Amino acid sequence: MRTGWRIGIAVLVLVTIASAGVLVSATRAGAALLLSALEQASAPVEPGRLAGQVDAIVVVGGRTARVHHAARLHLATGLPVLLSGKGTGDSGFRAESEKMEDILLRQYGVGPRWVETESVNTHQNAVYSWCLVAGMGVRRIALVTDPYHMPRARAEFAAAGFEVVPAPVPGGTDPGGRPPFRWSLEAFRPGKAGWQAARRPLLEWGGAMRAALAGTVPFRAPSCP
Repeated sequence: MRTGWRIGIAVLVLVTIASAGVLVSATRAGAALLLSALEQASAPVEPGRLAGQVDAIVVVGGRTARVHHAARLHLATGLPVLLSGKGTGDSGFRAESEKMEDILLRQYGVGPRWVETESVNTHQNAVYSWCLVAGMGVRRIALVTDPYHMPRARAEFAAAGFEVVPAPVPGGTDPGGRPPFRWSLEAFRPGKAGWQAARRPLLEWGGAMRAALAGTVPFRAPSCP
């Protein structure tokens, strides 16, 4: 009886915590906290830390700020660059990685060593990048993406077989492109706006946890397309 009572209390506590988490996630304030926690998980990296420590700089397709940051890292270290991501294409380019290549060549006079043009999500970014460079001995990488995306991207690339040094774009960003968040009493009110704001942070947290769990099983090289 006593054991059953303890189990009941434990279940009640877990349900209460989960319910509180859902309630917080339904507010713009909760979404901001979730996003901030993602961004604070990875600090900007000093270029000097990368030289001699990694084999390549890998850029995940997305905001152009990522490729500008990668260019600065390359110019400071001389490390080769891999651009990854088809996405949905961008500004007349078939793949996001092709637009990033154009930026590197035209604005920095830098040619990437590898351009991966078929991946359409973070998991494929990691797997296809591994398939492209693993045979060349590239294992340790500096991974460039936005701070809020780094936990999920890092977990995916680690699960694919890479040793990852996070190199997030300096400064946080609102992934939804909305104005900067302002704290107010209204921000703590659950509602549709809260759920919309929390959608991206929840996706990132869920993806990071899934990839982290995948990384706990014995490593098997990904099946390459």
